[in-house]
Amino acid sequence: MKRFYILILMLCIYCASSAQSTFQSNLKAQAQKGANIYGVVESNGQPMAGVAVSDGVEIVLTNKKGCYNIKSDKKHGYVFVILPSCYEAPITDGDVVPAFWANLNKDTAEAERHDFQLSYKDNRKHAMIAVTDIHLANMYHDQKQFHENFMPRLKEEVNKYSQQGIPVYTICAGDSSFDLYWYDYLYDIITFRSTLKQAKYPTPFFNVMGNHDHDGAISCGSETDWKASQKYRDSFGPLYYSYNIGDVHYIMLDNIIYINSTNGAKKPGKNIVGKRNYSHGLTEEQLEWLQKDLALVENASTPIVIVMHCPLCTYTNKECTKIRTYFTRMEGDKKISNDFESVGRLAKILEKYNKVHFVTGHTHRNITCWCKNDTSHPELKNIVDINIGAVSGSWWRTNAYGYVSLGPDTAPTGFEVFPVDGQKVEWYWTSIDDGSNKQFRVFDGNEVRKYYQTNQEVRVLLSHYDNIFDFSSLKDNEVLIHVWAWDPTWKVEAFENGKALPVRREITENPQHTLAYVIPKTSWKQHWPKRNGQEKTDHIFSVTASAPNTPIEIRVTDHFGKVYTDTVQRPKEFSLQMK
Repeated sequence: MKRFYILILMLCIYCASSAQSTFQSNLKAQAQKGANIYGVVESNGQPMAGVAVSDGVEIVLTNKKGCYNIKSDKKHGYVFVILPSCYEAPITDGDVVPAFWANLNKDTAEAERHDFQLSYKDNRKHAMIAVTDIHLANMYHDQKQFHENFMPRLKEEVNKYSQQGIPVYTICAGDSSFDLYWYDYLYDIITFRSTLKQAKYPTPFFNVMGNHDHDGAISCGSETDWKASQKYRDSFGPLYYSYNIGDVHYIMLDNIIYINSTNGAKKPGKNIVGKRNYSHGLTEEQLEWLQKDLALVENASTPIVIVMHCPLCTYTNKECTKIRTYFTRMEGDKKISNDFESVGRLAKILEKYNKVHFVTGHTHRNITCWCKNDTSHPELKNIVDINIGAVSGSWWRTNAYGYVSLGPDTAPTGFEVFPVDGQKVEWYWTSIDDGSNKQFRVFDGNEVRKYYQTNQEVRVLLSHYDNIFDFSSLKDNEVLIHVWAWDPTWKVEAFENGKALPVRREITENPQHTLAYVIPKTSWKQHWPKRNGQEKTDHIFSVTASAPNTPIEIRVTDHFGKVYTDTVQRPKEFSLQMK
């Protein structure tokens, strides 16, 4: 009986979740010959000319009467408006998703009218919060952590701008749910939409789809990707779309092609019929639509921000001079990795623009990749991929284990904030535990070494794994500096008694991550899996002090010249919850 009531609740959430536009204008509109989607775009009862409207294939502009007409095959089942600069779509009933689209409800032979109402908002100066990989699934107390840890920090950041009269928006790079457990714990992508409303999420929310936002109950076939996205479309609308906020053109793309093949599927969750596999890339249809969309963005200096789930590129060497792409393609049943051919086609469409920012997720890591650093790929020189860490970190586990929030890159979990002023776009990381004013953590190597030498849980762990770094072998007076959003344009400096110390960039482990994640997975459970969760990071720097008790001043300068400092008094205790 209890399960019956839960299912009824889920049905209610499903039926009430849509944010599609149901606005009906009093302005006159008539379908032109051959058009089967038409309507009006207005603001305060006045027609808006030159506004772009799309069905996901074609893009048309409204005329001087605010009217648009589209001859459509209605394949996607919706029509949406591309918000012009300084205009917003309405958000109603305490919801968070703007009503910028309308679902189609007639067959191809019939014309149907859909109107849109927009309101003026001077957003040339705005803040964009970027979140990704929230991964709510009713596991590891994730609901509690979302509401009590993440939401207060996010609202704090939003208030910082709102108090200055600066509008704030959110882009989400996908994986807000966890497809494997949709039917085990009755939490799917539609439920996530309800969670945002329950949490009174404080900004308009623009979303894209991640691999874990697909329905794993859809069997493998020629239309798996489309059918598995049905619940997402019911809740968040178009799979790809664009909008303008101030002087920035934002484009939301779906670069996950869901396959869900049954071959080799192991231990699926309830109702999951395949192994939930996928490839990374953009369909031909999306690329053609993107070309039409950008044809309307004539100024080469317009900042382009493209949001998609899987990253475009990442570095492959410590020197950050070589990159590979995350895009793949399928040749029969074989997945071909590092598909620069597909990336090259995308780059060709973007080549005229001076500043192209990709905002991506999927990896649960902070990796800002300046594609121009790899001179062998000049076609990407105008692109930077800002791959941001996950809100969930290690899928909410580390906080559930030990009351710190760390991700697989061993950095604090959180979200990126993009302050935008006209065409000037900057960004910074905000961690759930420490906020935005702290961008690094310092470890006193002498204390880390002592902990590793004496702590029984660590000693047991090391006895089972020879691939985990043993910090008990650290040299005297080493100091480790973990800069969690570092990229090659940042500068890390250290001073002892006013004298600069040589700084070395390391590829190593974070000892705090060992305490927060690896030990609970292994030593606590007396379980020793081959994949124990330990990760290396290349965002750690080391210096050697002259003595064990001298204070060390750390100075970290980000890409935009903002300086973060901390003077570390040593000895500094090493512990799970150290600051």
